[in-house]
Amino acid sequence: MFTRGFIVLWIAMLVAMAGVGMVGPLLPIYVREDLGGPEIAVALSFSGLAISMIIVAPFVGRLGDRFGVKRFIVSGFLIYAIGGIGYSFTNSWELVITFRVLSGFGAGTIFPLSLAYIGRIAPQGREGSYTGVFAVSQIAGFGAGPLIGGAIRDAINVDAAFFSMAVMLTVTGLLTFFLLPSENRLELSETVTADQQKHRSAIPWNRIVRRIDIQAVVVASVVFSLGWGIAGTYLAIFVVTEDGLGTDSAMFVGLLLGARSLLGIVFQPIAGFTADRTNRVSLVVSGLFIVAIAQFVIPDLPRSFLETSFFGEAITIAPWLLGIIVIAGIGEAFAHPAEQAIFVSIGRKVGMASVMGMYQMGSGVGFLAGSLVGAILVSTIGIDSVFRATGIITVIGAILFAIMMRRVNARESSTQLV
Repeated sequence: MFTRGFIVLWIAMLVAMAGVGMVGPLLPIYVREDLGGPEIAVALSFSGLAISMIIVAPFVGRLGDRFGVKRFIVSGFLIYAIGGIGYSFTNSWELVITFRVLSGFGAGTIFPLSLAYIGRIAPQGREGSYTGVFAVSQIAGFGAGPLIGGAIRDAINVDAAFFSMAVMLTVTGLLTFFLLPSENRLELSETVTADQQKHRSAIPWNRIVRRIDIQAVVVASVVFSLGWGIAGTYLAIFVVTEDGLGTDSAMFVGLLLGARSLLGIVFQPIAGFTADRTNRVSLVVSGLFIVAIAQFVIPDLPRSFLETSFFGEAITIAPWLLGIIVIAGIGEAFAHPAEQAIFVSIGRKVGMASVMGMYQMGSGVGFLAGSLVGAILVSTIGIDSVFRATGIITVIGAILFAIMMRRVNARESSTQLV
């Protein structure tokens, strides 16, 4: 497992996700409190990158299958860094959203093609183990990022957090360029001849999107990211502003997301190992139900607080909210490796990067739809409603994913009998 390619990409993803996570929770607060943006602007400041991700991910996946993924991964890091520089020099919420959309072209390249690279070097039957260990880098980075970003924002200012993100992503892109082996220099576990690769790249879009397993991939990615799109956009606002808990502590937001991710760091490798030895669909569905329940009950939690210090800074903690976020983290930790292992198995049939591109497109749709739905709910009902909606939609998506995958398994079983 621990080849040079895996290690380089693991470290690159860790640093990149830390940089990305530094600003994600800060942008909604920045747009709403500092720039006076409306609720729709708050939503797009978090999920605006999804607009460009939806556009670019499927196509860059096809290009990755044909030309290799390294050059696109490196380009994605550098494009995302430009967005971070842009945040530091904007004074209007319209420009913040513009740069957020630009960042999406980078994100829509980095994430699916990194997963495709890992999928290609993962031996058959060990997809869960490989994706589980690789996911630790994503979760650890995304968990540490908000904590670091919140601390920088509270100690210096929000522009310092934006600039730090840009530097981290630029350095990561350059190191990836020099250190990540190209796929033609690797002995891939997915042995694909040139003719097979050409065939996969030439599969028409209508044949790809009509596959039930591909549709299930999109549904799962939409559900996961829609929950983050709704709750992720407004969790920071719920914690910081008087609309929710009113703690005025960006660092506590970072602590919440960090705690959620810490569970992923602990459980992802175990969950990946489990996904290779048990029913992967059951793991995904069970994890989604845990996440759904945790999100749904957030508005009902006792609003008690604990005053303490962290990194020398005063911080207000809501213990009950911290506990429920930890529970959500456990659910995600067991669902993600099984989910991604399913995607890798499908990718071997139609093209690894193409499947991961469709997966990332679904994530973009979920982020965008979730944030827009959240904006409507906050404007018409109140901020508590976004967490209720997250729970309900996640349950519906989990059931739909289970039904679709059952149809896939039934069809494959009947084909084998014939």
